[in-house]
Amino acid sequence: MIRLTIEMNANASPEAIWRIISNVQNMPKYWYLHRDVKVLEKAGSYLRVLINLALPKPFSKEEALVRVSGQELMIIFNFIKGPLRGKHIIKVTNGNIVSTWAVNTSFPLLIFKSWIIKRLRDATINALTNLINDAVNLNHNRN
Repeated sequence: MIRLTIEMNANASPEAIWRIISNVQNMPKYWYLHRDVKVLEKAGSYLRVLINLALPKPFSKEEALVRVSGQELMIIFNFIKGPLRGKHIIKVTNGNIVSTWAVNTSFPLLIFKSWIIKRLRDATINALTNLINDAVNLNHNRN
């Protein structure tokens, strides 16, 4: 199992961060491993999404059940079909934004586990940095 947690000081209001991360279709703007995210179904705070990944075929499609909780300021991606299985949790807490991965890879990708960990780490650091910058800009534009 790949376990990875990246936590950064948000330097922005939790509301501004939440406004950005709660729009799951906007994820490709931040996570460069996502080409696009399409909502297939919506039921309350739950979504079923199809994610086109920046990986070669046949590893480029991922299906996930997503829980969007404004009360907890948390999004949970539960990957159910595709090259990854497991969860990616993004949470705003105590002035920080935390991204936690707990995923397994399909067999052919397992031989690239160290490469996948590095890509997830780099993509997450990049995404959180860009999210924070955009949230800071949202705060400045509102004032």
